[in-house]
Amino acid sequence: MLEQSHGRLPWEKTSARVVVVGDLILDEYLDGSVNRISPEAPVPVHLVQSSTATAGGAANVARNIQLVGGYCSIAGVCGNDGAADQLKQILKADDVDIKNIETDLDRPTVRKTRITANHQQLVRIDWEEVRPISQDLQERLLSRVKELSCDALLVSDYGKGSLPPEFLKQLISYAREQGVPVVVDPKGKDYSGYAGADLITPNYKEACEALGLDSNQNWDPEMLASKLKERFDLKNILVTLGAKGMLGLTADGVVHHLAAVKREVFDVSGAGDTVVSIMALAMGSQTGFPEAMRLANLAAGCVVEKWGTQPITKSDLLAALDETTRHDFGWHATGRKIMDRASLKNEILNIQDQGRKIVFTNGCFDLLHAGHIAYLEEARSLGHGLVIGVNSDQSVRQLKGESRPIIPCEQRLALLAALECVDYVVSFDEETPAQLIQDLMPDVLVKGADYELHEIVGADTVTAAGGKVERIAFVDGLSTSDIVRRVKAGEGVSISPQN
Repeated sequence: MLEQSHGRLPWEKTSARVVVVGDLILDEYLDGSVNRISPEAPVPVHLVQSSTATAGGAANVARNIQLVGGYCSIAGVCGNDGAADQLKQILKADDVDIKNIETDLDRPTVRKTRITANHQQLVRIDWEEVRPISQDLQERLLSRVKELSCDALLVSDYGKGSLPPEFLKQLISYAREQGVPVVVDPKGKDYSGYAGADLITPNYKEACEALGLDSNQNWDPEMLASKLKERFDLKNILVTLGAKGMLGLTADGVVHHLAAVKREVFDVSGAGDTVVSIMALAMGSQTGFPEAMRLANLAAGCVVEKWGTQPITKSDLLAALDETTRHDFGWHATGRKIMDRASLKNEILNIQDQGRKIVFTNGCFDLLHAGHIAYLEEARSLGHGLVIGVNSDQSVRQLKGESRPIIPCEQRLALLAALECVDYVVSFDEETPAQLIQDLMPDVLVKGADYELHEIVGADTVTAAGGKVERIAFVDGLSTSDIVRRVKAGEGVSISPQN
């Protein structure tokens, strides 16, 4: 799992840059209360208590990309008005590249004002002129896009006229010539203009509409994705299903389905923007499709907990990853935590390739006690996946003598695997874990504070690879050897930590 304070998401490792082209919108919220009816007409009186503005449409997509650790340039049109100035200021504050926004003197900036009370919408007021942008603006925007270097092109279509069919065709054609993946958040009933796109991300209702189907019926999402892919010459399809999660169909016909992350849904506004942003960043950084879906699903779950149109942030996503990683990898299942060395090596490589950090410690753990628990919980807090190397029975006898271990290795592994703070356990026959550490190459090596750094087996291996070595103090008065001594002496087993 990624380190929460210093972790890097997949697109940060490659400094992925996404160019967003589409409809720029200013979202406004006038929140207040309604306590009486107007004396002028039988309508409620809305007392405004707060007024906020944020980026919507393609502009919200750009903020998602930038705030989650990517780099974004946005191309589109705004009017020559105060809404345009406000929108550009919001984007500029987040370091989004706005140099490629053109001014259209013949239309207002698209603006949506929501009148709300207690975070419930009462009415929405729109300022817009929906018609295709001029040929001159299309040519200027295409020219600007061609001057930009990017790892993915994201088309954010809100049906406001910024993406006429011919312009859209030229964008996709140019990106394909450059070998740049094209990701589309679609609008409307005709997806033929998106032909050749690498990924399209409709929600269930949009997918049904594009296929001429009644969205009130319970259609199979896999069928919808398959028909969209075939009918409109699309490579990969991701259909978002709201509370039912999302379904992805890849270019080679593989189906992936994810259940929705359980969250308290506050407002679904902007969730689609977040999904398409994460998918574009993931594709731009060559992240695998299943992992991209997983990240997008987590990000959408975070966004729906927020009020209004708000983007995902890096800290949001890292926190969500920290919360769910063990469940996603099946680490919560005790039996699946016990692994052989070769399988665990491959598992750790896959996890580290996704930017996650593995912590390793080792020991006999012959009689598991509270001191062990405190030590392991602190070790787990140093990363996002804890691996324990456990001395086999043969190894324990070499270290402790023929009277040990008291508990057989198989049982010791099961006891450790049952702990919530432990993610993987593996046994080793050698007297020291040096070779095991060499094989697994963890990011953090943990040992007790009673060891000096030069005494810690594997410390040189881990530090040479850029990892860290941490020492943790044991709880005073708790040790397996002391428990064994007390039992043999007939002193009983009631032991309290010393203060």
